Amino acid sequence: MKIKPKNAITAGIVLVVFILALIAAYGFGFSSIRSALRIGYVGHEGWDSWSASYVKLDGTMKKVLHPQGDTLSISAETESGTISIEVTDKDSSRIFEKENIGTDDFEINVSGRVEVRIEADDHQGSFDIH
Repeated sequence: MKIKPKNAITAGIVLVVFILALIAAYGFGFSSIRSALRIGYVGHEGWDSWSASYVKLDGTMKKVLHPQGDTLSISAETESGTISIEVTDKDSSRIFEKENIGTDDFEINVSGRVEVRIEADDHQGSFDIH
C-alpha cells in the first residue's frame, strides 16, 4: 500500500496538534504527571487544589496548581513510609521543600501558578494541597 503525500501531511499535522494539546493541558493544570504505584488511592484534582488518601503511594507525581489567593496550604498525614513535597513557581524557583514529612500542616506564600512535586516511598496516609 502506498502512502499518499497529502495523507502523510494531514497525519503529521494531527499528531503535532495532539502533542501541543497535551502540553497545554499540563501547563494549564488540567492534568498531572505521575510515575507512581498507587494502591487504594482516592484523589481529587482541581484547578487550584489536589488531595488524596491511599493505602500505599510509591513514586513521583507532579501537578500544576493555580491558587486562588496568595497562600497555599499543605497538609500531610503519615501512617507509615515517607513523603516529600516540593513547590516551584512559574520561573522554576523552589519556594517550598520539605522531606520526610510526618503529620503536619504548612502555609506558604505564592503568586500565580505553581508546580507541586510529591515523592513518596511506601507512604501510607494522605495529603491535601489547596
